[in-house]
Amino acid sequence: MKTSTKYLKIFCNLLLALTVLLFIVFLLPKILVFFMPFVVGFIISLIANPMVRFLEKRIKIKRKYGTVIIIVLTIAIIVLVCYGLGMALIVGVRGFMDYLPTMYQNGVEELRQAGKGVQNILEKIPVLQELNIYELGKAAKEMVTNLMSGESEPTVQAIGGFAKNIPNMLVSVVMGFLATYFFIADRDRLIDILNEKLPKGFKNTSLRMYNEVIKVVGGYFQAQFKIMGVIYVVITIGLMLLGVNYAWLIGFGIALLDMLPVFGTGTVLIPWAVIKLFSGNFATAAGMLVLYVVALLVHQLIQPKLVGESVGLNPFATLFFMYIGYQYNGVLGMIIAIPVGMLLINSYKAGAFDTIIWCIKEIIKDFNTFRKVKF
Repeated sequence: MKTSTKYLKIFCNLLLALTVLLFIVFLLPKILVFFMPFVVGFIISLIANPMVRFLEKRIKIKRKYGTVIIIVLTIAIIVLVCYGLGMALIVGVRGFMDYLPTMYQNGVEELRQAGKGVQNILEKIPVLQELNIYELGKAAKEMVTNLMSGESEPTVQAIGGFAKNIPNMLVSVVMGFLATYFFIADRDRLIDILNEKLPKGFKNTSLRMYNEVIKVVGGYFQAQFKIMGVIYVVITIGLMLLGVNYAWLIGFGIALLDMLPVFGTGTVLIPWAVIKLFSGNFATAAGMLVLYVVALLVHQLIQPKLVGESVGLNPFATLFFMYIGYQYNGVLGMIIAIPVGMLLINSYKAGAFDTIIWCIKEIIKDFNTFRKVKF
């Protein structure tokens, strides 16, 4: 191969890779948000299509009619589930808000008792005798009060903005269900159009990447939600045994934290146990620690089985992608970064970046050959 031809190929491949990277980082998120009803419709169609296929092949119902049946059933189930969960959540949150002042007073009293216990311990240590734990607690209380006092106005603004967006939300919901219908009913025709119009190489690459996304990203989030459900049951039962009020609501918050990278159940249970310990409630403190250990063991036992070794990341790669995600978009970026990292590593193993790697190696090899000086 001529040098000029080789470098023209290298330039074209690197330019294409850079264009794809810029498109994915800057344009693709905006496109997905703009076409969100169609994205949601496509995802729902992936879930509903096996049921429609079952009706078509086993019960001999035409695909278009089966699509309507499945979508209507899906809407009915979603409405009933949302209504039931919504009513239970409203009743629970209303009761929790009524209980919140009492909970706040109990928490302040426990913190005061814990602070007193810590201060007694510090007074016995000569180096730390000057440290006043009460002043630290007072400063923390003032900070929390200031944060909570500024929440009323943004909340009213958020409610007003939500009310203004209701018509747009209704249009998006209708568009989403229509898109779901067409994605399922005209699935074969859409596939034929794509097979006819798309270039063969692009089609094969896109199909491979699509399969990787479904396998890695879909499998990861499915596993995480299953783990969250199990942890929720364990935490809720444990809190109920410890006599904690509104254990089902607090358990949901702790299980949600457990699903987030870095945080985990210890984010709540360990400080809670420490406060109980220094406030003199030794039995509850021990129960909190036992509950944390049980939840941690359950998580570690079920995670390999649900997530699977094939889509897992080693600890350093997980930390690396989490840090990049956090720098890019905070906690949400950390959540998204892990499946994206899985996708990149699996794509690399599948040979998706072989051409780019070859280009870079050739440039480095020729550069090293060029820079050598013979004396």
